[in-house]
Amino acid sequence: MIEKILSMVEKILHRAEDHVDEWRRRDQTRKVEAEAERDKLWAEAKEREKLRAKTIGEEEARRASVGEATERHRFVFAVHAEEASAVLVSLAGERYRLVNAVPGGGSKGAGVKGSWLVFEAPG
Repeated sequence: MIEKILSMVEKILHRAEDHVDEWRRRDQTRKVEAEAERDKLWAEAKEREKLRAKTIGEEEARRASVGEATERHRFVFAVHAEEASAVLVSLAGERYRLVNAVPGGGSKGAGVKGSWLVFEAPG
């Protein structure tokens, strides 16, 4: 009888040990997978940071080169009220010539300032 009880206790103990061993294997697998996922996420974060830095650098270079591009290609982008657009189109149509740009008083935003454009009639 005692041997039968001891045999049952041993079986229960072996099953418990098997369950603990299985749990340890699954836990180790989860830890390895979590570490691999963490490494993958860090690599992605590094790549995003590299792309962000590159994009910021390109944007800063683009801003810095607006003056150079304007001088080289002889163009300018004017920020103005809608009503001024009709006047500018009319002056261009009548072949008025831009003779001066006089700096205005206030800033319209970061790095953007207003100017008065002085035109001369054709002829």
